[in-house]
Amino acid sequence: MSIEAWIALVLVAAFAVGALRSVRDGRAARSLRVGLQLVVAALLWLCLVPPSTRESFRSGELVVLTPGATPAQVSALRANADVVALPGVDAARAIERAPDLATALRRHADVHRLRIVGAGLPLRDRDIARGLVAAFEAPALPRGVVELDAPRSVLAGNAWRASGRIEGVASARVELRDPADALVATTTTDAQGRFALEAIAKDEGSATFTVRVQDADGARIDEAALPLDVRRGEPLALLLLAGAPDAELKYLRRWAVDAGLRLDSRVGLSEGVALTEGTPAFDDDALRKADVAIVDERAWTALTGAQKKSLLDAVDNGLGLLLRVTGAPAPAVIDDWAALGFHVKVAPGDATATRFDRAFALAGSGPAFTRHPIEVEAPDAAALLRDDAGVPVASWRVQARGRIGLWWLADAWRLVLSGDRARYASAWSATLATLARARGDAMPQVPRDLRVDDRALLCGVADGDRIEGPDGAGVALLVDADSRCAVWWPRHAGRHTLASAGRQWPLDVLATDATSPLAIAARQRATRVLLGSATASGTESLRATPLPRWPFFLAWLVACTLLWMLERRVAHEPSAPR
Repeated sequence: MSIEAWIALVLVAAFAVGALRSVRDGRAARSLRVGLQLVVAALLWLCLVPPSTRESFRSGELVVLTPGATPAQVSALRANADVVALPGVDAARAIERAPDLATALRRHADVHRLRIVGAGLPLRDRDIARGLVAAFEAPALPRGVVELDAPRSVLAGNAWRASGRIEGVASARVELRDPADALVATTTTDAQGRFALEAIAKDEGSATFTVRVQDADGARIDEAALPLDVRRGEPLALLLLAGAPDAELKYLRRWAVDAGLRLDSRVGLSEGVALTEGTPAFDDDALRKADVAIVDERAWTALTGAQKKSLLDAVDNGLGLLLRVTGAPAPAVIDDWAALGFHVKVAPGDATATRFDRAFALAGSGPAFTRHPIEVEAPDAAALLRDDAGVPVASWRVQARGRIGLWWLADAWRLVLSGDRARYASAWSATLATLARARGDAMPQVPRDLRVDDRALLCGVADGDRIEGPDGAGVALLVDADSRCAVWWPRHAGRHTLASAGRQWPLDVLATDATSPLAIAARQRATRVLLGSATASGTESLRATPLPRWPFFLAWLVACTLLWMLERRVAHEPSAPR
């Protein structure tokens, strides 16, 4: 016999005994008392065995509550839904708990759809969720830094840029501060909450900068750590050929010497007279040792056919070549450069004034520049430098194993005269770094944010590579031979070192902060990547769902109270004669 049958039997027996006693005692209101007893018994039955209603549900779907799920999201779930809560979720005790998503899927073997509710899946659960996520219900992002992009490593003397987005703070003030908490750069977010900060990498070494967010009243809203490794690069070997001296050459050569570049230059002064520095040779050995060659249109005209062929062969083997426009190129030069992918057309008129306040990160009060009156068509070229109107004044394209660029900005040297030597150096450093021959060791590929207990995928490593922690303890990497990648779980925050190929690469591990806006936004983005990957949609079915018990319990309590009050009133009346 089922438990429901036993309950019904007990209730019927109790009602029968109570009704018989009420009828036989001869007191008043016997019918009312018997009726209330029947109501009490019926309500107690409904409370213990509530009736069911048939509701539609999606078969094969599992609702997964992740950290960050709000009480409103939990209360809005269907009563008949299959729900499981991952660690860190504040939900009712009746909801099933699971230590991870893999365990939940083993318990629910028929699941082929996942509906994620909350801030998103943690890293450990994303692989098992691939192909199953059909819906993602995320709460609103908290106020603060939700996107942050910056280089992990930069060469000393170069400009570097940190950009991102701030959520929930209109016209926020964003500051970049160095490890000593000194202000390095500041800006204000745009209408979409985006910002960009630029700074110059000065001293060699590793440091952790801070991006700090304040509202319009100056109250601190959020801040995010930004580790940066500043390395000293190998000096480039620069070959510079010019048909005549000009202001740009003066400051370019001065910058190259100050920056430690190995400079070989030849600047024509007159017929048969030239100013040379170093050993500007044009043989195969000299071109093989050079990293970048800068040639203007007049020096190009002076090159012989054999020299041009040697130069272009060197470009095919990796040499970077920058063609610099200083005036109207001759028709022969235009034809030669068209063969290199740059179709130059001399435009009528004088040089055109333009501004580079955004390109050079000036504060809106920088000097005015000019570009030479030429039009350049290069369909497969990328822009090296654009003015504030978005018009390129320098571009580059790939040529075999090397790169060829064209520069037609007339007077970048005005930056130096306006007191901005650092930005002038950064402009030319970035240009030459883009075109230069590839040399040196490739840096292992490491995730942007390394956090304690988060899996980190390191690529470009080999067997024998090790990671040494801040406490001096080391761990050897187990490297996959095909992908050359290894997995590492950091256990401690702080500076770690990757020993790879005889070199030391710093790795900055941040403490786990699952509640920061940046971490929450990262989990949401990673979960949205999985969204829509469910292979089956499921079908709508009907399922019997018990009604809630509390309304029946309240009604039973009221009926018991009325019956008790009635019994007390009639208890003092004499029994009627039988």
